[in-house]
Amino acid sequence: MVKTIFIVGEKGKTVLIYGLLKKFLNEGMKVGYFKPISKARYRLPSMVYVDPDVLAIKQALNLEDKLEDMNPITITRNILEFKNSVDLLKKQVEEAYNRIASGRDIVLVESYPNLEVMTSIGLPAPQLAKMFNAKTVFILNAKDRDVIDEMIDRIILHNCYFEHYGAKIDGVIVNNVPIYYSERVEDIIVPEIEKLGLKVYGVIRERVRLLAPTVNDVVEALNAEVLENKDKLNNIVEDIVVGAMAPAAALRWFRRAVNAAIVTGGDRTDLIMTALETRPSVVILTGGLYPDIGVLIKAREVGTPILLVPYDTYTTVEKLKEVQSIVTPSSLKVKETDILETIEKEIKWRELVQQ
Repeated sequence: MVKTIFIVGEKGKTVLIYGLLKKFLNEGMKVGYFKPISKARYRLPSMVYVDPDVLAIKQALNLEDKLEDMNPITITRNILEFKNSVDLLKKQVEEAYNRIASGRDIVLVESYPNLEVMTSIGLPAPQLAKMFNAKTVFILNAKDRDVIDEMIDRIILHNCYFEHYGAKIDGVIVNNVPIYYSERVEDIIVPEIEKLGLKVYGVIRERVRLLAPTVNDVVEALNAEVLENKDKLNNIVEDIVVGAMAPAAALRWFRRAVNAAIVTGGDRTDLIMTALETRPSVVILTGGLYPDIGVLIKAREVGTPILLVPYDTYTTVEKLKEVQSIVTPSSLKVKETDILETIEKEIKWRELVQQ
């Protein structure tokens, strides 16, 4: 009988799901991935809207299931229009899930980013958990919280939400824990979660690399022209640094950055040469301004890709921030070893598949 795990909650779900699926595959299990409701963030050449997370999982794991089965409901702009067809939607979801689950040992189901979505039309996440007879695991993101203890309030809130619909949250994974929160999470937060009757299936330390995009992701998102080092597009981009000052002043910022994307105008030859000395992951030249030939020679020497984009610096940086929230097949494959190591060391993955 298939075992279904419903992964709900906050940032980091898709990367975690990929790691678990890959781990289960390595253990000889037949796996499936299902995202019943998603936000349309990408349109295929066929004009069909898809969630890039679903596309990334399908391609990275070479899953043969159809996209429309893996992700039967895609929200573009409106939700309330679904209200009069909720029974049809439930049937559509159930039939798609049954096709994904057929012949599988384990299926991982990913929730919509905002857990309450579709409650207004009568298709809340707890009902989906009951429909799939799933073990529900809540992902808490410890990063970017001013008060780390708020995680307890959040899990209580959503536990009440599930109980209202006759379902329950079975366990929790605390994800992306900064080193300065590690002790409190282990000594205070985890015991408090367990007092609520919930199993803690893992505490994952912050690794910026796991959520960081590759240079190839940047190229695709910015439709950038690669001027140099096309063989270095698997570099990870962890920091964004804008070069808009004198080279001497900028140098200390370049040195502090880790695996940086340095963004500056193509006419800032002195600044670009200074940046290349620190061997960043990539240098992005804005404004469509081609650099001096000496820049390309230096970039080839140090192995740093040089990209050219038509946007101004502000627009480029905003687009780079968007890239950081998108998972792609190439980034999953590049980071696969790190992801699997995290699953092995910090997740109780054997307990996840137990009844």
